[in-house]
Amino acid sequence: MSALTDTKNVPIVLAGGRLIDGRGGDAVENSVVLIEDDRIRTIASAEKFLPPDFAQQIDLTGKTIMPGLVDAHVHVGNIDVSMEKTAKFPPAVYVHLATRNLENDLNLGFTTLRDAGGLDWGFRDAIDRGLICGPRLLLSVSPLTPTGGHFDQRGAAEDINLPRNSIGIFPVICDGSQSIRKAAREVLRKGADQVKVAADGGVTSPTDQPGQWQFSVTEMQAAVEVAGAAGKYVMAHAYSPAAIRHCVEAGVHSIEHGNLMDAETAELMACKGTYYVPTLATFDVLATEGRHELDAQTTAKLEMVNHAAQNAVAHARRAGVKIGSGSDIIGPYQHLKGRELRLKAEVMSPMEAIVSATRINAEMVGLGDRLGTLEADKIADLIVLNGNPLEDLTLFERGAAEVLLVMKGGRIMKNLL
Repeated sequence: MSALTDTKNVPIVLAGGRLIDGRGGDAVENSVVLIEDDRIRTIASAEKFLPPDFAQQIDLTGKTIMPGLVDAHVHVGNIDVSMEKTAKFPPAVYVHLATRNLENDLNLGFTTLRDAGGLDWGFRDAIDRGLICGPRLLLSVSPLTPTGGHFDQRGAAEDINLPRNSIGIFPVICDGSQSIRKAAREVLRKGADQVKVAADGGVTSPTDQPGQWQFSVTEMQAAVEVAGAAGKYVMAHAYSPAAIRHCVEAGVHSIEHGNLMDAETAELMACKGTYYVPTLATFDVLATEGRHELDAQTTAKLEMVNHAAQNAVAHARRAGVKIGSGSDIIGPYQHLKGRELRLKAEVMSPMEAIVSATRINAEMVGLGDRLGTLEADKIADLIVLNGNPLEDLTLFERGAAEVLLVMKGGRIMKNLL
């Protein structure tokens, strides 16, 4: 996949479409968006707009224009559902498969990804150099886990730390505040944009389960302090009220998954301003398309958290928690990332689901002043949909066909118009 149109120094006028600007207000019909270089310069009504000379004009009548999607929890490098199988791909094969996932994500309309563990800085650099056509990347590199924690993939009979892939990414096993400080500094040295920690057990880990809290408050405070000193933050894998409360008390920036959250914990998160990133799609996909790949132990854990997932979103919504959007899809199902918005809209409104994957996600990852909404002077990250997502959120799940245009930083990366 490559940029289809070189738009440098050529103004682009996207005219006649339905505008969803990402801020949560009503959609605006018959809009015009003027792009110059990498910026949005003007948003106006088509009736009152006079296009500049030599502008490239694109008619969006009957279509919807909106901000590029942000997925705040991805594992682009989890090529297989099994981490063990993923780690067996030769390095060159692994890189090409991960690159294909990045290209597909852009094709689906995701212009920014927060990778929650697995990719190294080289992928981000390759995208920035134009060697890979992919979304902008925010990296966690290697997640931090306690001994026997969620990212520790060793079984009872294994002593050697097991890799996530064949390009040198291992979970960082650390216990105690000093060990965690060193680990957080190490992932930041390796190019992490945020530090990821395991605060709870997990579905796919071999020796724990959701609801088994892991890092203590004091341990996570060490990671928060190190990240904060570098102008960065901590995101935490957590399911249970106890684990989430520990994260909030430690100053963690965002809670990932959170399926077992209760109303009281949601109120605490709202009070402290902690972001929440539900990942409904991964549980739904594993329970349906991917069920045949799971053993009995994993299936039982999956059923426990999947059953409670939407209740957690409802608790967070009622409490006023800032709800972002992540898919967390692994293995060969990454093309289904857009399902997250449809599932979220079973609890939230369609507009709230869209805002979660645009404005709120951009604010959460520290890019809200540049991305996430369509406003004058912001970076021109936007997509065009063949229809109205407020009436049909499955458009995102079918993004390969229904996302007709993708623009990233003012460059048209996909054009099916």
